[in-house]
Amino acid sequence: MRSSLVLFDTMSARKEIFRPLRPRAVTMFVCGPTVQSRIHLGHARTYIFYDALARYLRHLGYDVTFLMNITDIDETITKAARKENADPLVFSRRMTSLFLEDLGRLKVTSVTRFEPVSKHIGEMVAQVQSLLEKGYAYKADGWVYFDTSRFGRWGRLSHQSKRDLSLRPLELSPMKKNLTDFGLWRPEELIVGRWRSPFGLGSPGWHIQDTAVTLPTFGPQYDIHGGAYELIYPHHEAEIAQAESITGVRPLVRYWVHTGLLNMEGNKMSKSLGNVVTVDEALKAYSADELRFHFLSNRHREETDLRGLGAAQRRLSEMRRAARRFARSESRGGRSLEQFERALNDDFDSPRAIGWAAETLRAAAKEDEPKSGKLAWAAVKAMSILGVDLLGES
Repeated sequence: MRSSLVLFDTMSARKEIFRPLRPRAVTMFVCGPTVQSRIHLGHARTYIFYDALARYLRHLGYDVTFLMNITDIDETITKAARKENADPLVFSRRMTSLFLEDLGRLKVTSVTRFEPVSKHIGEMVAQVQSLLEKGYAYKADGWVYFDTSRFGRWGRLSHQSKRDLSLRPLELSPMKKNLTDFGLWRPEELIVGRWRSPFGLGSPGWHIQDTAVTLPTFGPQYDIHGGAYELIYPHHEAEIAQAESITGVRPLVRYWVHTGLLNMEGNKMSKSLGNVVTVDEALKAYSADELRFHFLSNRHREETDLRGLGAAQRRLSEMRRAARRFARSESRGGRSLEQFERALNDDFDSPRAIGWAAETLRAAAKEDEPKSGKLAWAAVKAMSILGVDLLGES
């Protein structure tokens, strides 16, 4: 009998049986990149995991709507565009194209819909106006801030007390009522002449950009929200506060599923630290299958490091040699994936699932045809669910 899928939910801090809002249908949103430059392997680790999760949900028979936003309005984008004497929106459109190209090369193909946030300025203005009218926001010298003291569940996702929160102030400004209040609208013109609003000429804050994409698409609730752990506070806390204050419906998200960080020689890989390896650079040395295999050989909630990439490359090569030897077309089918599914149903334990596939190939080496072919084909099919081709390139 097939076991039930359980996922670790950051909000409850425990594994929960997965029950979507609608039978056999899943709505999932994952925070996309800020496109001031090419994405790096830290991004790749995150997007590969959610791509594999969406693939598996579809394998289980769910109709998955996978939404990802693209932050194409940001001061880092404006600064990068100015260095090239380019219009920020023209620059961000070019970088968005490169981002989508990089995702395709990583075989991240399960996203249903990409939404550049610049197309949702109207929704952002309307949501900020709604928060002002409901008393959850206030104006201060051209800015509009969310009043976190009005939202009683602030800090719940990150499991922080009021004292903890007081030690993590946001956007320091003498104009704010509370240290943790965050900007919904800013008077700075990131793009000259844009955008006019009831609050003045300016630009939207970062956090309102996501709710401006999700609420019109999914409504007041959806099933899965994904992103790296570093986004939990304040970004995902802010999304909850904004959306639930606007709609009055809670919870905004049924399952908060986060990924651990990618390290490079023990340090977090990030643009700010300057220790990044871009996807474009990595794909000159490794294939998409090798990158996917490495990242999925590690638990998604744990930190991982690039140092194991060479070992993963060799392990995948060994599995491919075995698969090519035994996976005959006439031997397809007839082998259960129950143990593979049991591993993934346990909070998407992809390392254990891959271990099952490797062990299945080892068992094939001890069997005679046609049993060996059926064993090998089961491993090939299982890995294809994760987006890794065992019959592909060497």
